[in-house]
Amino acid sequence: MATSGERRGGGLGVSVGQNVRAERERLGISVRELARRLGVSASFLSQFELGQSQAAVSTLFAIATELNLSLDDLLGNDVDREGSRNGRLSREDAEAFQEYLSFQSGVRWKRLANTTPEHHVQFLLTEYDPGSDSAPEGAPQHHPGDDYGYVLEGTLTIDIDGERRELEAGESIHMRGDVPHRLRNETDSLVRAIWFVTS
Repeated sequence: MATSGERRGGGLGVSVGQNVRAERERLGISVRELARRLGVSASFLSQFELGQSQAAVSTLFAIATELNLSLDDLLGNDVDREGSRNGRLSREDAEAFQEYLSFQSGVRWKRLANTTPEHHVQFLLTEYDPGSDSAPEGAPQHHPGDDYGYVLEGTLTIDIDGERRELEAGESIHMRGDVPHRLRNETDSLVRAIWFVTS
């Protein structure tokens, strides 16, 4: 895994880092030990837990795997579920979903619904800046579950187990999460897509 640069984070980034730290400490794993398992520096991991650095998408999935957390657990689905009906957010709860979770290299996620943990699914709007990449070259992401994507605008390049594919606006894809994959924007325009990520 590649380490993150010192890009400043906030909002959801802070809460994700706090969730990682809480679970790491609950399991009795030191920062250095978890960093060693992930192949990142202890300094980066400490900054990530404090919301001061951003990770690659692949690093987030690796953290979830090492700590035996679902993506839902990591993102901190702690909005009052009694205040939502059929997955729709109440006006009060919606504020918790307004910010994007920003990753290293220009990828952003925004949750679109308040899915409860027993659903084992995240409903996401994702954005990919020109040149952005979900994983370092040679270190594709993988995770439990499945990915279902639909491109809203732009052209998204996807490598699945070494095979390259381009998805344009209006096209969709299903991928097994445990098959190594990498998503990137090789164009000069923003790419936006909807994803369902199951666990």
